[in-house]
Amino acid sequence: MEDFASVIFTWKVDNFSKLDAVKHYSDVFVIGVFEWRILMYPRGNNVDYLSVYLDVTGSSTLPLGWARHARFSLTIVNQLQSSKSLTKDTEHVFNKRDSNSGFTSLIPLSEFCDHSKGYVVNDTCIIEAKVAVHKSEIKILEEQKTRRSTTSRDLQI
Repeated sequence: MEDFASVIFTWKVDNFSKLDAVKHYSDVFVIGVFEWRILMYPRGNNVDYLSVYLDVTGSSTLPLGWARHARFSLTIVNQLQSSKSLTKDTEHVFNKRDSNSGFTSLIPLSEFCDHSKGYVVNDTCIIEAKVAVHKSEIKILEEQKTRRSTTSRDLQI
């Protein structure tokens, strides 16, 4: 993992029971020049499970042919007994057509919403994303961004 830049982002979702069945996004978090967010379907994505994904922010505005490779894990934190937190990990190449990846069937809603299980406590759940991106990809994009802004400044003269 030494060639990877990584971050752990924690999303605290308050008033979970009041969320509707529509998808919900976390705040944006950044690794180098890459922007990400967590996507959650609180009532499942056409299944009776909590569905959670990692999503590329602003994918529709990125240039044709872009791609981002990431290793990541998504964790549903057990607030009563941390050893019972549920983590699934994978890796994925994100692109314009495939801008999110994750787990449609992360945990059964019946287990997740059972207050005695510790995943939803005081109507709050916590989801963590640990995302790692290869440092060379960050460096290449930073250089491209610098070249583009230099070219833009040169044109304004």
